[in-house]
Amino acid sequence: MDIVITIQHAANVHFFKHVVGELESAGHDVFVFAREKGVVGELLDAYEIDHELLCGEPRGWLSLGLTQLCYEARLFRRARAIDPDYILTSHGIAATHVGTLVGAESHVYIDTETAINDGNRLTIPFTDVLYTPDSFRETADAEHVRYPGYHELAYLHPDRFDPDPDRLRAHGVDPDERYAVLRLGAWNGNHDIGKRGISAAGRHEIVDELAADGRVFVADEGDGPLPTGAEPLPVPPADFHHLLAFADLVVGEVATTTLEAGLLGTPTVRISPFAGASEMGKFRELAEYGLVRSFHTAHETAAIRELTRLYHDPSAASNWADRREALLTTKIDVTQYLLSQILADVPEPTPDDQDSGPTLTAADSSFGPKPDFGTDAGSGPSHHPGSRAGKETPPRPDRPSVNRN
Repeated sequence: MDIVITIQHAANVHFFKHVVGELESAGHDVFVFAREKGVVGELLDAYEIDHELLCGEPRGWLSLGLTQLCYEARLFRRARAIDPDYILTSHGIAATHVGTLVGAESHVYIDTETAINDGNRLTIPFTDVLYTPDSFRETADAEHVRYPGYHELAYLHPDRFDPDPDRLRAHGVDPDERYAVLRLGAWNGNHDIGKRGISAAGRHEIVDELAADGRVFVADEGDGPLPTGAEPLPVPPADFHHLLAFADLVVGEVATTTLEAGLLGTPTVRISPFAGASEMGKFRELAEYGLVRSFHTAHETAAIRELTRLYHDPSAASNWADRREALLTTKIDVTQYLLSQILADVPEPTPDDQDSGPTLTAADSSFGPKPDFGTDAGSGPSHHPGSRAGKETPPRPDRPSVNRN
């Protein structure tokens, strides 16, 4: 088969990196097209993934729209020449439009609700099959399939990732020393308009608190000046997850990094304008498991108190490790799941414990109060039958049945 994969963000590189390798090993032709953003090109090179960068990184809000149009036009020309069977993407607007035009079946993986990411309105109507985590809080009109996992478990599932202390030692970091990671965003995405992250004063206060008892490494998508007492990231982007895995604490504005850290069992505090009443389903679930503590930026002071407390809590690391193990029994290797949806000979994975959910006991008192998501929290994801949107697509191979809700 001929398969096109599109990359718009560094997280997409991680999400698809094992998929690309396994599809190619199975004899399929995979064409990876990317739009530069941050370290996308650097990661694709580091993982030795053959690719073509179709557009550079936009500069400013006006440039964002023009870059999108350029990306779609160039992707259409490439895809028309390839005539692919499938187009795979994560939150890729262009991929669904191009798939419709060239007759390829689009498989779209989305984990952020439309209430947060308006780009879904331009993506989902053109999607053949929409895949979301089962924690996703919305239902789509496209064929909508829910699975028990997160995007990050395509590359951080224990079957896919093993933290390596030598990767840190090679860059001058002792994995046994105390250190924290502070991850800051650029706030220049199409869903970031009007939003801001941690204040400048808050950044300095966080670093002051944490640097008193260890090193503080800062990753700033916006390339701002480092707060006094902080250090730049000591590892290349391809080793970032090893740094998160051995950290004593991760603090972040960025959804992907804080979710990754929580899934790795690292005590994590998220400070974001997206936290609160319209919270994403994945963070609601991680809060219930006690893996990510989320605070709205309006409650920055409370967040700093909590992260300071966690950094000095000697039981935090073991508590997070136990919670991570509990969560993983209910989740799957998402790379294998993705492959099972297009390859007949790949079995669909199932969780070790399909009935398990977060259970708080007396031993879990450090979870803190039950998360309060506001009055529109609802009772969890809705499950309603979706309807297949109408274009003709290539027949999919026979494969195990999936839970289509």
